[in-house]
Amino acid sequence: MISREEIAKLASLSRLKLSDEEVAKMQQDMGAILSYVDKLTSAPIAPEQMGAPVMSTNKNVMRQDEGAHQPGIYTDRLMALAPKQATTKDGAYVKVKKILGGSQ
Repeated sequence: MISREEIAKLASLSRLKLSDEEVAKMQQDMGAILSYVDKLTSAPIAPEQMGAPVMSTNKNVMRQDEGAHQPGIYTDRLMALAPKQATTKDGAYVKVKKILGGSQ
């Protein structure tokens, strides 16, 4: 059984203020929970249920990085879809509304 002092310590760590009645109720509830967990820990478990199933064969499901396209090959088509564009010496950019650094 969990003591009143342990409940009071848990309540203070949780920043809860409990009345004497609430402490007594919490003591009963926590005792019931702990006894249930104790029953669960003593339950027999079959060896095949103790962990994740073991797969007989493992295989790589990721694709190989082969045949990557050339950089910029789709840039013109993507930029044509943008509502507003800006071009600088560094390249083309999608122009968006400024949301940071403005006056309020």
